[in-house]
Amino acid sequence: DAINEIMVQHRHGSAGPTIVIEEFLTGQEASFIVITDGQHFIDFPASQDHKKIFDGDSGPNTGGMGAYAPAPVVTSEIRKKTIDRIILPTLKGMASEGRPYLGFLYAGLMISPAGEPFLLEYNCRLGDPETEVLLPLLDCDLVDLVEAALDGRLEDFKPRFKQKSAVCVVLASLGYPGEYRKGDRIFGLEKINDPSVFVYHAGTKKDGDHFVTNGGRVLVVSAVADSLQLAIDKAYENVKKISWEGVQWRKDVGGKASSPSSSPPIP
Repeated sequence: DAINEIMVQHRHGSAGPTIVIEEFLTGQEASFIVITDGQHFIDFPASQDHKKIFDGDSGPNTGGMGAYAPAPVVTSEIRKKTIDRIILPTLKGMASEGRPYLGFLYAGLMISPAGEPFLLEYNCRLGDPETEVLLPLLDCDLVDLVEAALDGRLEDFKPRFKQKSAVCVVLASLGYPGEYRKGDRIFGLEKINDPSVFVYHAGTKKDGDHFVTNGGRVLVVSAVADSLQLAIDKAYENVKKISWEGVQWRKDVGGKASSPSSSPPIP
């Protein structure tokens, strides 16, 4: 059916004249993000996104419905393999070609059941919603970190990360990632008063003295706590304070960390 759609019905236009057959990977996805000055790099805690719209990784893909960090699926051994096999060869290869990479580099990984990391894709940016759990864990000035990268000083920069966990939950409009309505008034933002909870605006706009929905993924509620479970509890406690007609969110963000074997394989 897929071949028929691509090559006969030309569902993807000129992008579908050739089929490439690759090894099918199963396991858990993880996000491994570094900042580099072209030679040296600093890696952020590994994180894990929740791309499907519904609980249990069901339904269509989205831009991301939540994330948490650190992700225990990336053990110290897998971290070392990722750096040695993926990050360092990439940075060295680009530098050897006279094109040293400078900035944030996001490696989307698949961690196989045998504990082997495979690179699915690179993004030349911080991830979303991964950033919304990584930056709250950064315990030094982001500007200082970026300037150290720009000046080629990352080798001597000593970053600090809080020894805590962070969880974020995306609040989306009804119908997302398909057609969705805009303009619904958002209630409850004034109830968020915990300094360890952050509300990031993604698809909102101001209408007079209040906010209304203006996108598919509308808000991201992030929480930091001493343990992952406490961060999960705190995030959802504050998610429930916010409402608009048709708001939807996943109720299992972070659950893979405690029971990874119960999560379905992600192709």
